[in-house]
Amino acid sequence: MKILFGLFTVLLTVAFFVVGVVYLIARVFGQIAWNPESKAFKRLLESLRTRLKKQSANLVPWDHEMPGLLSLNRINEKKPGWFDPVSSGQITTIYQEPVLSYVTQNAGKVRLTLARTSDREFILRQKGRETEIWLNGQPFGLFLDGNLLAPGKSARILARLDDRGDETQSPLLLGNSPAVTLGNPERKSGPNPRALTLLRELTPEEENAALAMALVRLLS
Repeated sequence: MKILFGLFTVLLTVAFFVVGVVYLIARVFGQIAWNPESKAFKRLLESLRTRLKKQSANLVPWDHEMPGLLSLNRINEKKPGWFDPVSSGQITTIYQEPVLSYVTQNAGKVRLTLARTSDREFILRQKGRETEIWLNGQPFGLFLDGNLLAPGKSARILARLDDRGDETQSPLLLGNSPAVTLGNPERKSGPNPRALTLLRELTPEEENAALAMALVRLLS
């Protein structure tokens, strides 16, 4: 009995040691990988892009009507596991058609999300209260304290979100007036709640800003 107990103790000690080593390696790799200028980060980005491409083959084409048809509903969701830290899924239209795919991975305090429609790719890199946004591989904006700021020294405001967390809709200002309301994923109403409700016609830049803000609320 003493021999069995001793053997069990040794195995348990080894198991804890292996878990500790794996955790330490993961932490160190995470710190390297999430440096946007590092090779590890770029390799990770390409790995996520490969995953995203595979699950985007069945997306319906994105056209000028799609912003108003995008829903809050998700399908084909996959949650992260012990050996695979990536979560993924698709977002549908109000007609239950897959129109947007996404993959997400967390490392420490940083969250990286790639989202793709049939014609564009968004990258959301969230750390604390800030979310950096790229569109088709180019810097698009920084979301902080309700404001979406254009990249560069001008810090021009692309959009301003009046986040009403306890309500089903929150106004999004594009320019000087509300142009869109964003649906609240935590307070869905009806079986096919809209992610975006358009209050007027949007320019291409405004559409990108509105879609970026919808993704921040949906996927952050």
